[in-house]
Amino acid sequence: MTIDLTRCCISLIALSLVGAVSACSSTQSTSNNTSENSISEPSSDEWSINHDSWHELGYRWEWTGFPLMQPGAGLTDAVAYKDAVVTTASDTTVTCLESSTGKVRWAKQLDRPTTQLFEPTRSGDNLFICSDTELHEISIKNGNTLDRDNVHGIINTKPLIMGNLALFGTIANELYAFELRNDFKLWSYKFDGEIESPAVNIDGKSIAMVSAGGDLRILSARDGNSIMKANIAGGSLATILANEQTVYVPSTDQSIYAFNIEDGFRQWRKRTSEPVLVQPVIHDGVMFASTADDGLVAIDAVSGETLWTNSSIQGWVVSLANGDELMVWTGKALAAVDKDSGEIIATANLNGAAGVRADTFVDGNLYVISPEGAIAKFSLR
Repeated sequence: MTIDLTRCCISLIALSLVGAVSACSSTQSTSNNTSENSISEPSSDEWSINHDSWHELGYRWEWTGFPLMQPGAGLTDAVAYKDAVVTTASDTTVTCLESSTGKVRWAKQLDRPTTQLFEPTRSGDNLFICSDTELHEISIKNGNTLDRDNVHGIINTKPLIMGNLALFGTIANELYAFELRNDFKLWSYKFDGEIESPAVNIDGKSIAMVSAGGDLRILSARDGNSIMKANIAGGSLATILANEQTVYVPSTDQSIYAFNIEDGFRQWRKRTSEPVLVQPVIHDGVMFASTADDGLVAIDAVSGETLWTNSSIQGWVVSLANGDELMVWTGKALAAVDKDSGEIIATANLNGAAGVRADTFVDGNLYVISPEGAIAKFSLR
């Protein structure tokens, strides 16, 4: 049976806005004991878990937790770490859940409900969260605000943290480098087109970024000097990937590219009939991606050779379980897929879930976001 991708997992962060937080009908829930005056307790709507399907996938339910938010608000992002799960909501409430129990460690509203928040970025024990015009630095341990800076620009991406720098795109088509210690703009770089996806760290010294106009650059993080330039016909809504030799671009111009970082030489290009919107991942020299023509596809990351395809499934590869099973989120279901052949081993219908996250790629715990905004944790059996 063909599994259709109904929600593209763009930049690893895309969540449909969901309503107030729910309880779980087939499991007990953890309790919340942390809230602020402006934040409400979750509602009693129900979302069910098919434990038999999860057992077939090789996972067991651990807990269901409830991020806090105002009535009528919904989750916009969720990021899973080994020690915590951090969510943002449409009313700018940020919630930190304990990964061991699902209980709320802290929750706070950062700004007015009309303000947009971007996906949090973690550096050490601190979270960096961009709103439209401000950069917030928050302790993940207790939720204390450590710094809040007006960047004097309108932000368009989540931040990349490199040492003492926060780098993010703005609606002025700029990559903006903000000096965290002294709170000032260190440099900016003007791109030929809108910036729609975040910058990525290559080697701790340089970054890669592409604009909607196809302006691909490798820049020095220290001063913004251009190291490499290449041009393609479109940008990327998914996050580009990079190592010390190659930058990979899943592009809206209906292609996946691999460019040499030093000289911009195009190592390979995989064409497809529609924009590539689903986030690809690379593991052990193999890229796992989804295209309109091939469905789920495994590509040799060095040569660009197609290793296998499975046209019956499209989705984002969330994690690798037990060394040989790709866990693929399709927007409707979670599928276990053999990493060497592309064969579907088992599937679990997630009953309208809004997203799936993993805390690590290899044998990670999985976190499912319910339609109402609850978070359910599953671990390998």
